[in-house]
Amino acid sequence: MVSFLAVHVTQLLETLETWTTTIDEAYSTDCIYLDFAKAFDKVPHERLLQKLSSYGINGNMHSWVRSFLTGRKQRVTCNGAYSKWQEVLSGISQGSVLGLILFVLYVNDMPEAVQSTIKLFADDTKVFRGIKSTVDFVTLQEDLNQATSYKLGQEPGNCLLTPANAT
Repeated sequence: MVSFLAVHVTQLLETLETWTTTIDEAYSTDCIYLDFAKAFDKVPHERLLQKLSSYGINGNMHSWVRSFLTGRKQRVTCNGAYSKWQEVLSGISQGSVLGLILFVLYVNDMPEAVQSTIKLFADDTKVFRGIKSTVDFVTLQEDLNQATSYKLGQEPGNCLLTPANAT
């Protein structure tokens, strides 16, 4: 619990400092809050495995994780009728320590993939940027596009744009 609070407080203070600075310098900051709905269920296995390889996780460890993720099937039942069994191509277990670690490894490079500031906490993300010109709006949009390329199921109704300015 202590580390959970420490991360939250640290991120809050860092964000507050950035926003206060932009307001003091007489420009605004636009912040987009993204709620990755059912993010753990949407992590694509093959893309995750490629990222693990890029982090140097290979050999037996990579094979073990592949075995943990793949080879599962599911089907749907509705009013006593069953669909065909289908291979599960995405998703990691939320209830396991390994699932949480795999999710963090999957999104770990997101801050390097964008030019704006991004803060990650579990499956909640905020992307923000000081807005001095239209170039900043374009950059923020490109960064949003990059963040959504992770295929984690953003829910438009659960995303929020919040401008912070001195007026």
